[in-house]
Amino acid sequence: MQKVKFLALLKKLNQQELEGFHKYLKQNHPREKIALRVFEYLIRFYPNFEPKEKLRLEYAFQKIFKPDIYREDYAQKKMLNTASDLYKWLKNFLITSKAQHNPQIQQSIWLSILLERGMKDEFSRKSETFYHQTRNAPFNTPSDALPNWMASYFQREHLGWDKPLIHTNIIEQCAETMADCWEVLRLKMACEMSLMKKFADHAPTQQTMQPTDFQQLGQSILKDIYESLLQLINSGEDMHFARLESLLIQNGQEIDPKELEWVIRSAYNFMAEESRHDQDPIQFERMHRLDKIGLAYGVYLQGGYLPSSAFGNIVTVACHAKDFEWASGFIRDFSHIIVEKNRQKAISLARAVLAFETGNFKEVLDLLEPLGFEDPLDTLRSKSLLLRSYYELHSDEDIILDTCASLENLLRRSPKKEAVKALLAFVLVLKRLVVRKSSKQLILDCIEKAPTLYSKKWLLEKTAHYKPW
Repeated sequence: MQKVKFLALLKKLNQQELEGFHKYLKQNHPREKIALRVFEYLIRFYPNFEPKEKLRLEYAFQKIFKPDIYREDYAQKKMLNTASDLYKWLKNFLITSKAQHNPQIQQSIWLSILLERGMKDEFSRKSETFYHQTRNAPFNTPSDALPNWMASYFQREHLGWDKPLIHTNIIEQCAETMADCWEVLRLKMACEMSLMKKFADHAPTQQTMQPTDFQQLGQSILKDIYESLLQLINSGEDMHFARLESLLIQNGQEIDPKELEWVIRSAYNFMAEESRHDQDPIQFERMHRLDKIGLAYGVYLQGGYLPSSAFGNIVTVACHAKDFEWASGFIRDFSHIIVEKNRQKAISLARAVLAFETGNFKEVLDLLEPLGFEDPLDTLRSKSLLLRSYYELHSDEDIILDTCASLENLLRRSPKKEAVKALLAFVLVLKRLVVRKSSKQLILDCIEKAPTLYSKKWLLEKTAHYKPW
């Protein structure tokens, strides 16, 4: 049942929601005994839903119903139909719960009903109140723009019923509010489009329109942040990064954490892409400063824990920015919030990054040679650190070439993402440096012609001192 929509949605529930849905089923669908038995079987495996073999359709069917005569086609059809019903009921439960806990959604639904029923007096009173409540209330995510937009729409409908010419200025104000809500969403989408065009090596087709001033604090902050992000992506100029950084530091607590993460990740991805092409140290300095903001507001945490991949990226960027003391303190102070099963290897890999960047190449070997990594990105990062450390220590040529061959085979079997392509190009250049049969100019040409190249600056430094046999 792992691919069934109901189970995928069920996994996203917290304990309180799970208990609430159980009560909802008993109260609203008490005669659906089959669905209740299926649900009560599945929640025995909450929250991890392991082992997977006990969630297979046929296995679950046998355990729940214990049929005397077992037919696989009947079991599958019965379980899938039941899962479909449960998914529909869970969706209704979540929608209802969302409305119950969100007064603005309730107001929007109720005003829609009043408008449809033509209950003019009640609609006029409620729409007026709703408009003034939302107009002065800040919001911290673009989705909060919808109630503001709806409130302005309902207010315009209310005013349109009663001598609209008298209310021309207020109706115009409603239209401006609706346009302002759209502007926030438009700017966010413009950021996404510019990022995609950057990655595809296309310049933006048009400049951002100058938006009007906003009357709501929360709305104004989001507009300013999106506008600064878009200008940074389009120009790369430091003044736009400085403005974005300042806005995030000053107003991060007023923005929804997921929205803040999106902004930081978008700026981060842009600078990471730029750094792959030009190796400009300023990009790593900017990324490091963004990491500090992300850590301050907890946007990298997942369920209270810091993923090992994020931990390693933060240390790597800090080292590229030459903030070694900060990186060392970060490893010491934040390692306890990595998921325990990944903690020790993540710490060793982070320490190896710091050791390499500070010239302690023997320590890199001591830390990484005994370890194997399950995560593909951690494997690639550790292999590249080992290769460069072997080269710096003038290790035996066979050791380096064997490690190159192992890494190359792994890369050629991996999905052809940018990071994989960049690391494969790195391995091919390093092999030339080790074998020493190519001319220096040929190696330089390989470095310059590579679309993306891992550790380009390091390769150029090694090539500067290279001499063929």
